[in-house]
Amino acid sequence: MIDIKQLNKSYKSPENTTTIYKDLNRHVESWSFVCIMWRSGSGKSTLLQLLSGLQKPDTWTIAVNDMQLQTLTQQQATQRRGQNISFVFQQFHLLPHLTVEENILLPVHINKLEQNFDVKTILQKVWISEKINAYPEQLSWWEQQRVAIARAFIAKTPILLADEPTWSLDDANAHAILWLMKELHEETKNTIVMISHDTMAAKYADIVYRVADYGLQTTSI
Repeated sequence: MIDIKQLNKSYKSPENTTTIYKDLNRHVESWSFVCIMWRSGSGKSTLLQLLSGLQKPDTWTIAVNDMQLQTLTQQQATQRRGQNISFVFQQFHLLPHLTVEENILLPVHINKLEQNFDVKTILQKVWISEKINAYPEQLSWWEQQRVAIARAFIAKTPILLADEPTWSLDDANAHAILWLMKELHEETKNTIVMISHDTMAAKYADIVYRVADYGLQTTSI
């Protein structure tokens, strides 16, 4: 469960102040698959960083699984992030000196997390089981994306944040990635907040918001 109340976020420069969110209020139920969409630079990525504790708002109340983020120290926020949130990054962030198996298990080992699947099972689910001992440079772009998906879903965390998971893919591979995320979401029962500029991505979500008027507006695709 994610509960946002009276969130305000702006960026200040010597010339002006840019308001991103003003008095934002939203409640995301557990097990939801939420897509937040609009144009680049509108504040979608900022919201993921706020939810993960990587950025701090001007004023806020954000509760994630009943934990008030504004009460946490930086060290506590880092620990909470590792134990409760998985990520699908836009740039994948696979470590080049680690194999596919080692990359997938890295957050599990660092944060001492329980697993939803073993490595062979999750690689079968994302259709690259033969790549278990490969290194990132030996993988195609879409194969690296599937490794990133596997890494995010193998750990038993209640929340998954996804930053433009289809931004560099053609339609066929984008559909495949979104279908995988939907299928794995239904198995793991986590809460997904995905940002995207792609209307196709929104069709796989349960709830769709657009960033508009300094907040999130419910929309249909």
